[in-house]
Amino acid sequence: MNLSIGYQEPAASPYWGPQSSAVNFCEEDYVITKYIAEFVNTLTSLAYIGYGLQGVYRHKRQSVGPLATVTLPYWGLMGIGIFSGLYHATMKYHTQMGDEMSMHLAMGCVLIRLFTFQRASEVQRRNAATIAIGLSSFVIYHCLTDEFVLHVIIFFSLSLTVGWMTRGLVKSGSRPAVHKEKLSGLVTFATCNALFAYFLWNLDVNFCSTLTRWKHGVGMPLGILLELHGWWHMLTAVSCYTFMALIEFLTSTDDESSHALGFVWPAKAVLQQLGSDKRKT
Repeated sequence: MNLSIGYQEPAASPYWGPQSSAVNFCEEDYVITKYIAEFVNTLTSLAYIGYGLQGVYRHKRQSVGPLATVTLPYWGLMGIGIFSGLYHATMKYHTQMGDEMSMHLAMGCVLIRLFTFQRASEVQRRNAATIAIGLSSFVIYHCLTDEFVLHVIIFFSLSLTVGWMTRGLVKSGSRPAVHKEKLSGLVTFATCNALFAYFLWNLDVNFCSTLTRWKHGVGMPLGILLELHGWWHMLTAVSCYTFMALIEFLTSTDDESSHALGFVWPAKAVLQQLGSDKRKT
């Protein structure tokens, strides 16, 4: 018995009208419903929102205000999910710019935390202002010029900077060697996961015709597994959250035995184990 469902023709009158975005990924538009252009890419954007909500809610349970500085990266992660969902649902130019802007703003929140940790107040203000002005200027330039390559290069470079600095924090701490090894393993996992996601992103961009032929060959729901940009969303959500949790843990001035509580997979096992070891000493 064949359980696959054939792909439909795109909706003749899509709710959001014709595409105006400069970039359109491999998922076919409006084949599931006329109300959502890229259904799978929109749905998988919820991964960012879920991880971001968990980060904010974790602090709420610890009596930390939802708008405290420590929660800003998680709000940034939610912003990525919201604007990504709007972009993939509508395929409009302004929602594409919102999606790409949110990526840089979330990255800025993480970079500010890294570049202000254990620095003098004057240096903290200078570094925070430099990051905020630099990224804001690029976002304005990006929206005005409608370029895409520089956006990818800058975001990838900033991601490498976050990974390099996080690994540096792990190595420079005064923790036992076994703790550093576990933290370093978590950094490696998040980095490799993000690089694999970027590999899938490139396959989706460069081999779309082949992927589309395969999707039509197997039909739905199996064809959904070949929506590689959706995998990019889910895998990068995991890596983003892991780095945010790690950086929060490594830069926190609170007692690690209590601050390590409340994280979720994949950071949960490592950070809670370190917190448990701390309570035993």
